[in-house]
Amino acid sequence: MKRIAAFGIHHETNSFSSRPTTFESFQTSGLQREGVQHGPRIEEMHKGAKTVFSGFFEAANRLDFELVPILFAATDPGGTITADAFDQLVNDALVGLRDQAPWDGVLLNQMGAAVSESYPDVDGEIARRTRELVGPDIPVVMTLDLHANVSDQMAEQTDALVIYHTNPHLDAVPRANEACDLLMRMISGEISPQHALETPPMVIGIMHQNTNFPPMKGIIDDLQEVQARPGVLHASVGQGYPWSDVEEMGFACYVLHESSEYEASRLARWLTQRAWDRRKEFAQRVGMTPADAVRHSLAAGEEPVVLLDAGDNIGAGSAGDSTLILAEAISQGADSYLQTLRDPEAVAACDKVGLGGKVNLQVGGKTDGLHGTPVSITGTVTRVSDGAFEDNRALHAGWTFYDQGRCAVVECDSGQTLLLVSTSIGNVSLEQYYSVGVSPEEFKIVVAKGVMSPRPAYEPIAAQMILVNSPGATSADLSTFHYAHRRKPLYPFEEWATYK
Repeated sequence: MKRIAAFGIHHETNSFSSRPTTFESFQTSGLQREGVQHGPRIEEMHKGAKTVFSGFFEAANRLDFELVPILFAATDPGGTITADAFDQLVNDALVGLRDQAPWDGVLLNQMGAAVSESYPDVDGEIARRTRELVGPDIPVVMTLDLHANVSDQMAEQTDALVIYHTNPHLDAVPRANEACDLLMRMISGEISPQHALETPPMVIGIMHQNTNFPPMKGIIDDLQEVQARPGVLHASVGQGYPWSDVEEMGFACYVLHESSEYEASRLARWLTQRAWDRRKEFAQRVGMTPADAVRHSLAAGEEPVVLLDAGDNIGAGSAGDSTLILAEAISQGADSYLQTLRDPEAVAACDKVGLGGKVNLQVGGKTDGLHGTPVSITGTVTRVSDGAFEDNRALHAGWTFYDQGRCAVVECDSGQTLLLVSTSIGNVSLEQYYSVGVSPEEFKIVVAKGVMSPRPAYEPIAAQMILVNSPGATSADLSTFHYAHRRKPLYPFEEWATYK
């Protein structure tokens, strides 16, 4: 039986976030109950879920190989990874890879947009170190999130890259199975693939990244056409993660062919040209201001109206404590209103008065100056919780075990309902509210901090979903950020950029 090593370090790094990502950040992830998992614990936390590792375990049973999980570390998107955190996690993974050898193949479960203080291309550096350790003859396959900033180093140091095809991310398991199929075919000698990577000078903004609707759907349709061509083993695009200020930030096309580098290159260029021809569609400004979004919601006949807060997109590394929409709701008298706020200080105050206690708080707006200022509220604490919850439904990225930390529900005297949490957990599951006795479908306005990731959970209950083009560390208006390391020219920053 073939022995396959598997490990991964997942992070989307927002270079503009004021909160560094430390080793402790990985240990307290809101995405999974245990942020850093080792060995058999990985199977316990992922088998039966819908993550990439879930797909690896599924494929191991189907293809009859021994999967040896070494390490999986994942935390909420945030600021640059500290050098200490990088060294501790990567060294831990590589020591396991070295000490448990020999291997027939390696699976790298990466996100694709990680940046550390020492390495702007963390995912590529992990691939390089893995290749250095196992040598040139052991196949290495890396899975990536669709938001990956795909680098030449990632492509050159692996035998295949397999990237999600959907956003919201609902295909982690099939992509993981595809990665395992490719790996086993390489191990058997059935295929010796050739790849091509194209990185045109263009950025796709978050508001246009939904793969179910144009213009992004057009690119995915083209991708499926390439995937069906004779000899193509796999094709992917990387939408890119625009808040990582690195050289490789931007759109990418990747094609894996069974034998021909020329065919891989030709098809990658065709796919890229098709995307480049649509570049202006991806630069169109969409979304309402916070004031207009609240006003629209109050006038809507059906409810709830779900407001997607782009500027405080927790799934892209924002603070989770923006008060910009909340301030508008209070100002406009929106009294059937629900949202989360990350505010451990306010949670502690709620704990102090206890269930049924009255509080007078300054909530949110405490991380930096990008997300509004603290808002004064008075209200009653109606629930306190340790914040752990589970959801086995098909949600963004397939997570199952969540942890929002110590949390409290406050019913404001002005009518709003706030779920105050202690971690930067994204609004990707309705169980976040159900677990503390709150039903989002009973409100007129519900704020979900994100753009794509909340959709699988919230679309079934929403009468309308409104994109809110709010300021913040994840603003959809990329012109508000100062980039020091990106490529130039890069469309739409430089409209005169060309692709040849």
